[in-house]
Amino acid sequence: MQHATAQVIERNEESFELGVKRLFIEPPACSHCTAVSQSDVVTFNYRSFEYFEANGFTSVSFGLDHDALKDAAFDQIVIFMPKSKQELEFYLDLSQSVIAEDGEVYLVGEKKSGIASGAKRLVARASSADKIDSAKHCQLWEARGLERLPPLKLSDYFDYIDVSIGDSSLKVASLPGVFAQGKFDEGTQLLLEQDIRRMKARTLDFGCGAGVIGAVLKLRNPDISVEAIDISWLALRATEETYRLNGIEGKVYASDGWKNVQGRVNGVVTNPPFHQGVSTEYETTENFIRTAHSKMARYAPMYIVANNFLRYPTIIESVFGKCAYYAKSSKFNVYYCER
Repeated sequence: MQHATAQVIERNEESFELGVKRLFIEPPACSHCTAVSQSDVVTFNYRSFEYFEANGFTSVSFGLDHDALKDAAFDQIVIFMPKSKQELEFYLDLSQSVIAEDGEVYLVGEKKSGIASGAKRLVARASSADKIDSAKHCQLWEARGLERLPPLKLSDYFDYIDVSIGDSSLKVASLPGVFAQGKFDEGTQLLLEQDIRRMKARTLDFGCGAGVIGAVLKLRNPDISVEAIDISWLALRATEETYRLNGIEGKVYASDGWKNVQGRVNGVVTNPPFHQGVSTEYETTENFIRTAHSKMARYAPMYIVANNFLRYPTIIESVFGKCAYYAKSSKFNVYYCER
């Protein structure tokens, strides 16, 4: 089923004629309309990237590593409203770094995702702008006269914080849209305050975000091999930068759950994702837990921190037989199980 924002684009296809050099930024993975399928697409979500490739889209980029963005001049750029204002500013900067003279930038989003405030940010950059549609609790805006900016440099968007946890101190890098950007998450802190034992060989940080968990584990256990996975291109780049800053060697790669993890791992330590956009989404982590048994070596431990209202213990027990409450706070629980 088409996402509401994709439906709004489809019903305004007269604005997106074929033969125009056009870029879509972060369209939902259910976008089937001709305008999207025959344009250049940039997504920072690996799940979306795999969807578009599997459905025959011919010019799709996962992140900024794409020839179509080099020295580009797009006549039209369509941004789908992201979940945070920092991400929107990043997308707007990206748009202005690849826009043609007299090019147009469109912004589409749901009311509940903050399209009204997002439109104000777009309007502030343009010489003129109009709302051209309002339907299905969404708005579509068109803006003209945006200044062409120099090529975007990812290094300009890093936030850095210093983190001390027990006997471990490190510098953490983050990027727009990465979980807990600019601060140390309470759940991750509770997890890393515990005595995380039996770490050896391949240790996986699922949903790595800015890479804090893998970095701390490697600092405490120099002999382990850290692997960090996420579906966010920005999270993967942030993790690489965190590892670089702290002299840590680790394997950082995109994977939708266990999909790209080869072989079995010897341990998992994770603050797993459960939010997607403005809605709560449990399926990713629940599926990760349900399939973990076949991807973990015998006796491999798993430590999970999660908001205490989530129903993970029942799923963990159904897979591993037991689920121990390793630590608790007013908001979070740390669970332990083993293969």
